[in-house]
Amino acid sequence: MKLRTSRTRLATCLVALQLACLGGAVLSAEPKVSDEQAQRDAERADIQKQRNDVEQRLKKEEATCYSQFVVESCLRSARSKARTEDGALRSRELAINEAERREKAEERRNFIRESEEQQREKGEAGRAKSEASSPEAQAESRENSRAQRAQEAEQRARQQKSREAANAQEQKSREASQPGKVERARMQYEAKQRKAAERRAKHERDLDDAAKLGKTGAAPLPAPSASGGN
Repeated sequence: MKLRTSRTRLATCLVALQLACLGGAVLSAEPKVSDEQAQRDAERADIQKQRNDVEQRLKKEEATCYSQFVVESCLRSARSKARTEDGALRSRELAINEAERREKAEERRNFIRESEEQQREKGEAGRAKSEASSPEAQAESRENSRAQRAQEAEQRARQQKSREAANAQEQKSREASQPGKVERARMQYEAKQRKAAERRAKHERDLDDAAKLGKTGAAPLPAPSASGGN
């Protein structure tokens, strides 16, 4: 009786030890993925912060350009600099997206591979079981397997389509934001140009009016006398 109890306790300890080792392996593998994602998120946040800084600097430089004599040249230089800086940030962003895409693609491949292995195992078990079953049961089993595979394929297709739509919407929003800023800056510049032209025209009219008043306001000189000194 004591020997049986000892064996039972030993088996229980071995099972507990195996579960502890398995849990430790899972915990050691999970932080690697979460750390990589956290690093990507942190880099994305840094890119967004730098992009905001570029936009703020561009606004300040554009405001400075409007106060200078050569406005267009100043604006072109400021916007070219901003495009260069944003291009570098965009390159970093694309590299992050590509790394994330590769990781997700690898996860999908692993998922598909594991699913196929499970399907093969189920198929082998089903075939072994169907050898002793009726033809009706075999047909039903095959139909259930086909339906399950079709459902899994449809689910993967929906997930892929959803990810592609989200990426396309993000790209569209990013591209739509930049032209809007350029258009607002152009409209502000044109409004200032119109005001400057109106001021110049008014100033010229004032000069013309002043010149006309100067010519007509002075009294004419008296005509010389016909009798000379008499």
